This record gives sequence, structure tokens and C-alpha cells, in this order.
Amino acid sequence: QKGYQKIIIIGSDIYDLNSETIEAGFNSLENSDFVIGPAADGGYYLLGMKTLNKEIFLNKNWGTETVLEDTLNNLNHKKVKLLQIKNDIDVYEDLKEFDVFESFVKI
Repeated sequence: QKGYQKIIIIGSDIYDLNSETIEAGFNSLENSDFVIGPAADGGYYLLGMKTLNKEIFLNKNWGTETVLEDTLNNLNHKKVKLLQIKNDIDVYEDLKEFDVFESFVKI
């Protein structure tokens, strides 16, 4: 209704998400119907589309390792671009791989 041609939603728990990744998502929508940034735990950190598809938000076991797979199954007849896998932050152990973390917290 607002006239947007492309839209992207992102997770708020992705430590290494940057503007380049978001821009790559928007650019991917030039040649794809959907763009997804897969999370290492089986979900996704970014979802973009050119037309609203409410179906992809229904009947998911949110917070589980099947969300990405289930979403891709909903889009099996669409052109989907997958971005680089990134790690979302759900538990303390998810932060250990980042060197900068040690400068903030004494272990």
C-alpha cells in the first residue's frame, strides 16, 4: 500500500550483520523473488521479498533448527537467493567466536 518495491526484515541478534550484507540482500532482489540470510542454527537472520507472502510466516516452529528449511519449502517454486551463513546470538557460547567479545567482558 505504501508503494515499496522491495522489503527486508533483519534479526536483532546478529553480531556481525553489517550494511554490506543488507545492501547485498536488496541487490539480490533485482534477480530473485526472495532473499534469505541463513543463520547457523537453522533459522535465518534476514528475509527479503518483492511481494508480500504471508504463507512463509505461518505454521513454523519458531526458534528451532527447521525454520529455514520450512521457509524454503514454502518457496520451492520461487527464485530464492541465499546469502552467507551468519551466527545469531542465542546463548553466551554464541559470542565466544568473536575476538572483540573479550574486550567487553572479563572471563
